[in-house]
Amino acid sequence: MIDVVVTGAAFLGILVVLVLIHELGHFITAKRAGITVEEFGIGFPPRITSVKWHGTRYSLNWIPLGGFVRMLGEDGPVETRRLRENGLTSDEIERAMEGAFNRKPIWIRIGVLLAGVALNFILAGLAFSYVVAQPEPVPVGPLHVLAIQPDSPADGALEVGDVITGADGQTFEESRDLTGYIQLQGGEPVVLAIVRDGEPITVAVTPRELTEEDIAAGRGAIGFSWEPDAIGEGQRLADDPLEALGVGFGRAATLAVEIPGGLAGAVGGLLGFNEDGADGARGPIGIAQITGEVIDAGLLAVVEFIGLLSINLAILNVLPFPPLDGGRIAVVLIEATRQRKLPAEREALIYLTGFAVLVALVILISIQDIQRLITGG
Repeated sequence: MIDVVVTGAAFLGILVVLVLIHELGHFITAKRAGITVEEFGIGFPPRITSVKWHGTRYSLNWIPLGGFVRMLGEDGPVETRRLRENGLTSDEIERAMEGAFNRKPIWIRIGVLLAGVALNFILAGLAFSYVVAQPEPVPVGPLHVLAIQPDSPADGALEVGDVITGADGQTFEESRDLTGYIQLQGGEPVVLAIVRDGEPITVAVTPRELTEEDIAAGRGAIGFSWEPDAIGEGQRLADDPLEALGVGFGRAATLAVEIPGGLAGAVGGLLGFNEDGADGARGPIGIAQITGEVIDAGLLAVVEFIGLLSINLAILNVLPFPPLDGGRIAVVLIEATRQRKLPAEREALIYLTGFAVLVALVILISIQDIQRLITGG
């Protein structure tokens, strides 16, 4: 139960940070552009408390799933009656109307809508840059046998508690070099140096020649699970800050190009258009499950996971689908082409339809997440 609580808290914390970074991009850009920002909210209503400062209400809300920025005129024509009901004077109403989102030039509106995506991309790039600047954690020393797979080469040859110190007269500083050597000997006998109950012995085993089926089923060359003596420091992927930034932002850009194709495949799988299904898609339940596994893997894994989620959030939001930022940009461009605004009712219907489709997709993905939990996936 404690693990579930910790995982849930970590998942919500990461989600809040990612969404607030996104909304902060909208907020800062809107303020700089002179747009009237009515409210910047942490979480979603109902409201816990709020304070008004410099014409913007800053609120803390009960539902801890991110945040929002509400700009005047963002969702259609501005009603002065509502502004009066909020206690604004005639002068304040006039100034607010001048800063309405829908009265700003096209390029300013598009810039504000893209700002959240940009901050998520920057966060992903910085997260990846931090990861590649750190030494890679590597397992070092002998292998401590934790479990043995039935009907494997290790079954009958090894025992739980054995410590494998080498193979064929060789010793290896990094644990993965030892496992890699054993795997390369597939089909040929290997003599393992072992310490069992404090006594050094040797054991001969013949590793399997691994097939794709073995790998998919989680079967190793010999068939045992292990832990190392310790975790050491390996090489860095980048040796200086500038190189780290280049590698980190390059990785973010590569993912940004690859994600739309993967997303299209996942949606196609959900709708039955391909045989692979939506195995790569994860909803809130699936992401929460992965969060627990990432936390167990350490700080670097958490930072990289934040980067992966942030770049996914950036690309998802830029897709031309209402009510995502990309969909709002599409509406702005349509209005620019027509040289007049869409009727408020039609615009509201577009956003409502898009929102309903997104909710339906999340529900379908969440059903798959639950199935994975039930089957141990």
